Amino acid sequence: MAGWVALAAGMVLVGTIAGAPGVLLVAVLTLGYASLTAVWTRYGTNRLEYERRLTTNRAVAGDDVGLDVTIWNRKPLPLPWVTGADRVPERLTVRERPEMPRDDQQPAMLLLRNDWALAWYERVVRHFHLEHVRRGSYRFGPADLGVRDLVGRQAVEQQVARQDSLVVAPAMAELQLPEHDSSPLGERRARHSLTVDPALYAGVRPFQPGDSLRHVHWRATARIGRPVSRRLEPARGRVVILIVDVQTIDGHYWLTWDDDAFEGLCVIAASIARRLLADGASVGAAAANFAGSSQRIAWLAPRASIGQLTRVGELLARIGPVPSASLGTLLTWLPARSPSGSTFMLLTARDPAPVLAALRRSRRLGFGVELVVTGTDANAHARAARLARLPSSVAIVDPGWEVPRAVTLAG
Repeated sequence: MAGWVALAAGMVLVGTIAGAPGVLLVAVLTLGYASLTAVWTRYGTNRLEYERRLTTNRAVAGDDVGLDVTIWNRKPLPLPWVTGADRVPERLTVRERPEMPRDDQQPAMLLLRNDWALAWYERVVRHFHLEHVRRGSYRFGPADLGVRDLVGRQAVEQQVARQDSLVVAPAMAELQLPEHDSSPLGERRARHSLTVDPALYAGVRPFQPGDSLRHVHWRATARIGRPVSRRLEPARGRVVILIVDVQTIDGHYWLTWDDDAFEGLCVIAASIARRLLADGASVGAAAANFAGSSQRIAWLAPRASIGQLTRVGELLARIGPVPSASLGTLLTWLPARSPSGSTFMLLTARDPAPVLAALRRSRRLGFGVELVVTGTDANAHARAARLARLPSSVAIVDPGWEVPRAVTLAG
């Protein structure tokens, strides 16, 4: 500011001596520009509010999500030029800004730029739309704000540190089971329970002291010639743990993956979880992935509540195709954390041969084991699992994971 004042004073002196009114006018304009720039530099970002608002922080793949950007000048000083650069994840597409520059400091982020001319106490809202969001967990921000002077020079800038998040669960489709499969998905017989389900008739057994007369099967007693009692199945609901094998390519090159296969696995897992919960089962999920945290295993304890589908979707949204540990490590970790009698349902897009021994070990420990395989070699992988006496199905997403209409499990 002092330099501008000295320049203006010099021009006034020259204009007075030379009798040149034009020089005096330029001096006045120079002094006015310097004064305004000084005011904008000192007060430009004071009471200047920037807000980013998502219409929702949870969505399903394929949805459109609204993004509102609000700027509010809450002071009597007008601002002729305000700039904003907000950071948006590169995997998202803004309908109104299909081409956005990349942030040099954060290559995975794009810059949503805006310019405003704000009068005193003016508030401006701009509406954007995130089109056909993909599965994932996204974080927006921070945003950079700047106030420029009349000729476009940066007067002052600040960073708005607030960040927002968006969790996009994978899309779900109708699950179609083989017609010849009469047992429910993830079904296995419970071996013991404190109570029995009177609707689950399992046969008869010899009458024993202490049996209630209501449990005597009179017709069978008359036919056999000795008293027998009805035998009922234990009243235990199904508990299914969905195990997502995030590694989609065989070998030790964990930093390479098949994106289509991984996204298909997430769609299959979400569709199976919805069907199981609708059938009354308790559902949990696990994957060898950090899932945005410091834990090596992404783990969701089984529940049968209506909100469990949302939790499963959030876990599937946060995992990625790079494993944090081997699948064998995950299968060794699970039995100690899972309820006794649970069914482990492994969803994989690669050859399950390396982990068949771990799966058989889980079965010896009393857990049920099922495999759901997908991918180009799914039929061969399913046959290999059946040879090891492990039930397996081939999952097909029709027509594809981008817009799934049905998930078919073929025996």
